[in-house]
Amino acid sequence: MERQAHDGTIAIHLPSVLDLPAAMDLHDALLDALADNDGDVVVEGAAVERMSTAAVQVLLAAAAGFKAAGRHFAVAAPSDRIVDAFRQLGLAAQLGSFS
Repeated sequence: MERQAHDGTIAIHLPSVLDLPAAMDLHDALLDALADNDGDVVVEGAAVERMSTAAVQVLLAAAAGFKAAGRHFAVAAPSDRIVDAFRQLGLAAQLGSFS
């Protein structure tokens, strides 16, 4: 997972496949971003072609964690697959709240 920092914002670029191993990597990357920086985090989702429920859970937990820390969390350019994954789980409103 590619991570870039620019002007106090960390951008994490998601891979095309967000299966369970990738969800664990995403979890670690988001925890590092929470610990390493006081800035905002933007997850770039345009490349995602397949997404597991575990990855959805990681994004939901991250949104809550960053909000609790008083920081902004967003999913930029969510792919159709991300939108579909959230919609199929009845969580479309949650994706909209941090996109």
